[in-house]
Amino acid sequence: MSDPTLTLNPTILGYSYTYLHGGHVAAAVQLAAQTHFTTTLAAQNQPDILTLHLDFLLACVPQALHITVVDLKVGKGTSTIQLQVMQKDKLKVIAIATSTNFSQSVGPTAKSDWAFLHPPPKPVPDFDKVAAHKPDDNWLPAILSGEILPFTRRQLTLSPRGGFPTAGICDAWYNFPGDRMDTTCLTMMTDCIPSMSDALLHNNGPYDAHKMFKSTKAWADENPGVPAPLTNSLEDAARATIFNMTLTLDIEFKRRPPRGGQEWIFSRSATRIMQDGRMDLDVTLCDHNMDILCLSRQAVMVLDAGRKFTTRKKERL
Repeated sequence: MSDPTLTLNPTILGYSYTYLHGGHVAAAVQLAAQTHFTTTLAAQNQPDILTLHLDFLLACVPQALHITVVDLKVGKGTSTIQLQVMQKDKLKVIAIATSTNFSQSVGPTAKSDWAFLHPPPKPVPDFDKVAAHKPDDNWLPAILSGEILPFTRRQLTLSPRGGFPTAGICDAWYNFPGDRMDTTCLTMMTDCIPSMSDALLHNNGPYDAHKMFKSTKAWADENPGVPAPLTNSLEDAARATIFNMTLTLDIEFKRRPPRGGQEWIFSRSATRIMQDGRMDLDVTLCDHNMDILCLSRQAVMVLDAGRKFTTRKKERL
């Protein structure tokens, strides 16, 4: 059984870059899946997404996304659907989503000893201080108003004082002032992170966490509590030595955000190894109480930036 094709137009995001950001593509797929579960399959009473898997086959460009949904299994406890993202008759992304209902218990609950131990994150910020532009003891605020991904102009980022001393670990808090994050936004935020490849290589790329922290700290020394005005340009992107290409993205949601949305989220990005241009990437998102909202994992190819500007068709990268 198939739904009519859902069409989403990403141009409202103000893209100035060649390709759509993978997190936004994932968010569009999540929204299509959630819409299907709450309309076509509403009788199953499974309004939440438990797992979402995406295979990025070809790069999506800033044009309409046509998403077709096919029911694979409609069950009493969970249902599974397949989603295909098309642009100009080309299959760009294929996804699988499985539904659940977080309001209903399906079994026991038990906590493990899992924790952010290596290293532990800094204490939760004083959000009232941050909102009042007063310095927090452990976190430094910044807003990235860049050309590469313009949506970050609305995003407040808190970076840990002391930077990122552990190779392969980047922590941050995120907030959209005046707005709150729903599950679709959380899906996007699993990919709104520093470039872990740039951070591991310390290459001063546009999204190198060490580079951005250096600018943030210099600003904070002179303007304590005031968000640092960071920027980047398309010229910076053109000068980059590498670029990341996500092959697969898996997300497991653990709970619904509160009614009205989540105001602040904690994000930890962790990479175990980048080997011959192949990199793992885990992202954990938590709420203001450090309770897990969702877990994600990406398989990433880290490629020579020269490949992005060859005469080959860009969609084949």
